[in-house]
Amino acid sequence: MPTSVQFYRFLFAVLILFLLVSIIPATASEPSVIVSDYKVTPSVLLPGEQGIVSVTVKNTAGQATISQSYSSGTAGNSATTTTNVDINAPIDSVIMVGNGVDVISGGYNRVGELGPGQSIPITFLIQAPDQPGVYFPEVWIRVSDATSLKFPIPVNVNSEVQIQKKPQVTVDKQLPPSVMPGNDFNAVVSLANDGQLSASNLQVTVNTSNPSISPKTPGTYHIEKLGPGEQKTLNMEFSTDKKSPLGISPVNLVIDYQNPDGSFTRQVETLGVNIRGQAQLDISQITTDPARINKGDQFTLYIRVENTGTDDAKSVNAKIDLPLPGTKEAFVGKIEPNNDAPAPFNLQADRSGDIPYILTLEYTDDYGPHQSQQQLHLNVYNKDSTPVIIGAIILLILAGGFTYWFLVFRKKETANV
Repeated sequence: MPTSVQFYRFLFAVLILFLLVSIIPATASEPSVIVSDYKVTPSVLLPGEQGIVSVTVKNTAGQATISQSYSSGTAGNSATTTTNVDINAPIDSVIMVGNGVDVISGGYNRVGELGPGQSIPITFLIQAPDQPGVYFPEVWIRVSDATSLKFPIPVNVNSEVQIQKKPQVTVDKQLPPSVMPGNDFNAVVSLANDGQLSASNLQVTVNTSNPSISPKTPGTYHIEKLGPGEQKTLNMEFSTDKKSPLGISPVNLVIDYQNPDGSFTRQVETLGVNIRGQAQLDISQITTDPARINKGDQFTLYIRVENTGTDDAKSVNAKIDLPLPGTKEAFVGKIEPNNDAPAPFNLQADRSGDIPYILTLEYTDDYGPHQSQQQLHLNVYNKDSTPVIIGAIILLILAGGFTYWFLVFRKKETANV
């Protein structure tokens, strides 16, 4: 039988062994790095041209939990401690291997450690080869006690393979060169997909922030699908207020569509509507001084010219072809909208009657020179002969009375004798 001393020695050895195996560290995951982003500048290099490749190296590891348990030697008494330890990524080197591209500066040694979630930018200077094409230089990242990384980066050297594989909606807008306030106008909007994949659920919303312009056609258009190379045309019609401010008035087109991956893209296009007024001249009043014109009188003919349009009438000039001596042309100048101005003509009435004549108005506005004509009439009377007529009537009455007396009463008196 074993003695009591041997029993205690055995028990002590068991306790020591228990303590050794009870200290169990948690296994930590190895650090991991990735290239989270990259950019080639310029995006398309010419043969022999230098460019810059920028990459972002990121540590994707988090924290490791290390647990330690121990016993005090007394039955039933034990304790456990837990420690959180950051898993850093010790980067030994980052280099670029050209694979056909000349790497001018492409080596970084002893970069250092990256903490969990941290990232670092790395830049390489490259030179494009002489032959066009798409090349794939690789970024090699060596991490201590972890798996190294090789990441290829596409470099386009004057190659046609430069269109991203996604929808690319372009908009062509056709508008009239200008629109007069108060007039309607049409807009033709063509949507084309110049990308390599289809755009779905297109919605075009017309947003007229200017209250002077209103859509007469629907304010929302829906296109179910627009495949690569396809085109859809939208015919829009708008109305304008007669008091629309002159100048460029924007009409926004908000275009939303769905990409093949389910994401949505929004782009805003603008219709620049050029609101330009136009002058319009009319006659508001015609007067003469004196009001009644007799043959032989000198008089002034006033023709008031009114601008009923929506823009200034400049260099207004009035002409008449009256067959009377005097001034036949009057320069008026500028007439603003809803205003008028007189065109005076000093004349002499050397004849009488209803005399027809033509008024010619010449003016300019933003659309260029204009001319309008209007047929008018002028009445010229003979001199007033009322006293002569009255005198003649009196003489006729006296002559008639004398003749009646002579023929009637004279004969009676002669007969009585």
